[in-house]
Amino acid sequence: MAWGEGIRADWLSYEEALARILESASSLAESWPTERLPLRRALGRAVAESVRARATLPSWPNSAMDGFALRSADLRAQRPEGIRFPVAGRSYPGEAPLRGLRGGVAVRVMTGGPVPEGFDTVIRVEHTDGEAEEGHVVVLRTDDVGRHVRGAGRDLRAGEEAVAAGTVVDSGAIAVLLASGRESVAVHRRPRVGVLSSGDELVGADRFDEVEKGLAVPDTNRGMLAGAAFEHGAVARDLGVASDDESDIRARIADLADIDVLVTTGGASMGERDLLKSVLLAVGLRLSFWRIRVRPGSPVSFGHLPVGNRRVPVFGLPGNPASAFVTFHALVAPYLRTLGGHLRPRGTVVRCRMGDPLSSPPRITHFYRVALAPPSADQRGGRADPASADCWLTGPQGSDLVSSLMRADGLAIVGEGVGRVEAGDTLPVLLLPGRC
Repeated sequence: MAWGEGIRADWLSYEEALARILESASSLAESWPTERLPLRRALGRAVAESVRARATLPSWPNSAMDGFALRSADLRAQRPEGIRFPVAGRSYPGEAPLRGLRGGVAVRVMTGGPVPEGFDTVIRVEHTDGEAEEGHVVVLRTDDVGRHVRGAGRDLRAGEEAVAAGTVVDSGAIAVLLASGRESVAVHRRPRVGVLSSGDELVGADRFDEVEKGLAVPDTNRGMLAGAAFEHGAVARDLGVASDDESDIRARIADLADIDVLVTTGGASMGERDLLKSVLLAVGLRLSFWRIRVRPGSPVSFGHLPVGNRRVPVFGLPGNPASAFVTFHALVAPYLRTLGGHLRPRGTVVRCRMGDPLSSPPRITHFYRVALAPPSADQRGGRADPASADCWLTGPQGSDLVSSLMRADGLAIVGEGVGRVEAGDTLPVLLLPGRC
């Protein structure tokens, strides 16, 4: 059966399509494999099990300043300033606190050094004479009374959860894992994504002279989606560009034994040369849906292809690069993040004020590429009050354009039923990974 012949367009809403995708991913995620890796090799993976702290940090009350630890009662009893205390000892980070100290004495303490029991004040060194007289300190100012002592356990407490399951290992998580006494961690395996483009018109850098002559189209999608897969915790296998020939398409999808998810671009509509999905149907693809009420990227499909005793999920994305980019981040990424055990499979959404007015057909969900910083003066085009906005369009929003993708920090979402957005209105923005 050819694509479009007898295949009814479902026209699901974005939320309906995403719900079907995540339902499929959740059932597979329950048996997803894990492995234990050294922390640096675990970067980008999601932690597979909760990690608890082995020690209380800091172990003791400690000083937030270089200075002298004192009892506030001793200071209040001997005001005004200019009072003199004997120095009973010194305290450095990594030591146990001094014990058995009597009242009316000071302890020279370095930042992070333990503060003895009963001492609740650190007078910073610049508010003292700095032990001008051997063995004694004179307090010159008492602004710091009751301050600069950090409590024990304010960071971690032994036995408590330090890193929740599903947390992505990044530099911050590595710091907490090391502070919890871990050099390795159990993480979910990265999903393996096969990326396949289709179309005789696509060429790489080796044939770019054809693009220069206007006789071909740059093959941007495979590299773009392989990078996006890695950004969302997966690893990509390049399946190349299939020509508009059934035998070539069949050859490129013949060996999917090491693929967890197949992502194709192009051949998603009903043109006479859109053969990719027809071939997939012929080899057993079972569709969950085709076409959704989304712009850009409505001709998206999702289904499963039998491969041995498995059913490999197949995402069919449009060939236009902006459409492929948007639908990958909005639909494929949540699937991959669910498989990879991520705590927030749907990503991070924030609300931002728009600097541009937008219009959208009310029956669709529209994703706009936006930058979170105001544009430069020459980009504003005379728009009013740019300082009040949180995000701006990255430029023309055509589905065939790539320059707007690089400038995008997120995707502003205009939901169904919203026909008009004015400058200054707030919208949910799906943040793209790795953008600042």
